[in-house]
Amino acid sequence: MTTLPLTRLVVAGDRAARRRLAGITAGVMIGVALFLLLAAAGQAFGVRSERSTWTDLMVTDPGVRQVLAADTVLTPETAAAVSDIDHYEDHLITILMVAATPDTRVRIPGSDVVPHPGQYLASPALAELIDAAPADQLGERYGEQVGVLSDDAIEGPDSLVLVLGVEQSRVLAWEGMSAPQVVTEFIGYDYASTAYRIVAIIGAIAVLVPVLLLIAIVTGLGAAQRAERFATLRLIGATPGRVARIAAAETAVTALLGALLGVVLYLFLIPLAARIEIGSSTFFPRDLLTSPGVIGATVVAIPLMAAVVTWWTTLRADVGPLGASRERRERPPRLLSLLPLLLGLAGLTAVRVLANAVDTGEGTAVDIPIAPLLVASFVLTMLGLLWAGPLLTSWAARLVQRRARNAAQVIGLGRMVQHPRAAFRAVGGLVVAVYAVTLFAVAVTAAAGTPELNQGSGYLAPTTLYTLPEPGAADALEQAAPQIAQVEGVSAVVVAREAPYGAEDTSPRLALRTADARALGAFNADSSGATMDSQWVSVSWDWLVNDVADPRPLTAPETDAAATLLVATDGEAASVERARTAVVTAMGEGLTHYPISRFDNVVASDSALENQFAALGYIGILIAAGVSAAALAVSTVSSLLARRRVLSLLRLIGMPHQTLRRATAWEMLLPVITVLALCIGAAVYTAWIVIVGISSRGVGWPAASYYVVLGACLALVGVAVLASTRAASRMVASTTVRFE
Repeated sequence: MTTLPLTRLVVAGDRAARRRLAGITAGVMIGVALFLLLAAAGQAFGVRSERSTWTDLMVTDPGVRQVLAADTVLTPETAAAVSDIDHYEDHLITILMVAATPDTRVRIPGSDVVPHPGQYLASPALAELIDAAPADQLGERYGEQVGVLSDDAIEGPDSLVLVLGVEQSRVLAWEGMSAPQVVTEFIGYDYASTAYRIVAIIGAIAVLVPVLLLIAIVTGLGAAQRAERFATLRLIGATPGRVARIAAAETAVTALLGALLGVVLYLFLIPLAARIEIGSSTFFPRDLLTSPGVIGATVVAIPLMAAVVTWWTTLRADVGPLGASRERRERPPRLLSLLPLLLGLAGLTAVRVLANAVDTGEGTAVDIPIAPLLVASFVLTMLGLLWAGPLLTSWAARLVQRRARNAAQVIGLGRMVQHPRAAFRAVGGLVVAVYAVTLFAVAVTAAAGTPELNQGSGYLAPTTLYTLPEPGAADALEQAAPQIAQVEGVSAVVVAREAPYGAEDTSPRLALRTADARALGAFNADSSGATMDSQWVSVSWDWLVNDVADPRPLTAPETDAAATLLVATDGEAASVERARTAVVTAMGEGLTHYPISRFDNVVASDSALENQFAALGYIGILIAAGVSAAALAVSTVSSLLARRRVLSLLRLIGMPHQTLRRATAWEMLLPVITVLALCIGAAVYTAWIVIVGISSRGVGWPAASYYVVLGACLALVGVAVLASTRAASRMVASTTVRFE
């Protein structure tokens, strides 16, 4: 009989064996689907960033960009550009202002049209939004639409991008997100800096390792049960080599079926995963569709590696005719197992030392590549925990064994001393997942987050708009104010001026008429009566951002002082947008940036790049926690199957159920207790090095959500212990014991 038919007869001959194979197939399917999704997302993040950041005008290539000057003369090969953001309700609109010659040959990505002054190109989502919104709330700000940007020039289907044609003088005067530049080509970039690239690589590895570990755990499900069947083959004359080939064939076929189903599941999950919003938009489904080469390599590599590992371990196990009647004692883990972890921690420390040396300008440190050292040290630390786990478990078991006081401790600790790798394998997936969760939770604290919006008496209303026109435009503001005041929903239009510096005013302040300040809510209970009786008051400039007004009496400012326009509304979204559009159209060329409010500042802060990475960190936490739950469940089942005969024999000699349950609990709890603190400490240290080693940021205490996730992981351990002890009792029921 050939190997494959014999394999089918041996490994799938009854219902229990088929359930085991179904479990392996399902586990591999989930693991492969997660792996492909994560691999595609990791690839797509850089690609979609490069596809959309051409509007940022980051100076990545000085050869294609230079600063725009007043005497710059544009040619057909050059264009003037400046980028900025505009707001519509809680949406951010990316604006690129472009000035070019009529015969320009500079190309706008995603379009063959270069808009002239008064014209614009819009992304599909923004074009739909402009068509849907009343013209006096959005469309009138920009002029005439002359085209739509294609999908290959925007981040995602929800991206709001607008290319506005303007005069060169307006580009020069505009105070946007970038300095006015002369460009010959619009080029995007995948990551804003090397630091973000390193963080992305480390984050991808931190998520992929638990997924790959889950696949490895699943393919070993029921190895002991399988060994009993192989013992039968050995009893009827099968050679060890043929048994190993049968085991490899079983694993290869099962894993291949799981991998193929995983590809199907991955394709099915793409539309769902594409709805996750990262940055300013969700994903195009095609962004999450990895290449056929990656899919093919995954389908081939996972079954192949699983088969080779199974073949090798089965051959080394040397299953004899007596099969698994008794467990073979493992080779004691050696002290060398600590080496990868120690090397990883030493490498992380070296990164910190080198980063300090670079900051202090030491020439020799500048030449050392910190990024590869950091990534390699992180990988060694993460995998080093898995290598060190069995050794630490063995040490802990030996230490506690000396103080064993009852039979459960003697049995449980004795097995851990003899089989530390098997004992730690059951919780290895959870340990790596906790490491990844802690790493993400600490690293995301480096993000600035979203500022809290202060509200109440003395604070500027969150929806009050303000803008800073170009110097000398105070008269234009005074003339435009009556027109803006006529807009429906506008309650006050105030022209504030720069206050002169006094003896106690060391920071910039704004000068307003007292009546105007009162209309904008600048006074509160702490304001003095003298302030209210004054004709003019000064307020803190930070009042426009998030601070209390702090009004003080003031004499009338100079008429030629710089001016600021403030527009208060009734707070309705439509009123705010009508007022914003009215300011843009009334000020025309005198405007130097789009009107904003304190609420708009919060929206802009929320979309900052660091907060986008923090959002990815939270997704990583969810994936790692979910994988840990699956890995722990599979490991628990596999561990119980591996010990069924031993537990039955113990029961056969009269061991009470309660003792067996306690012994099983010791075998699961001690490995977790042994490495949990080390795992969390190593993750915190890694996160600290990753952040402070490649950036000027610091880390803080994790948010409450981390402790919830960590508590959930520990609760999973508790559930697994309870399930294992109960399953162990059922496993040694009287009928099973008689069979054994």
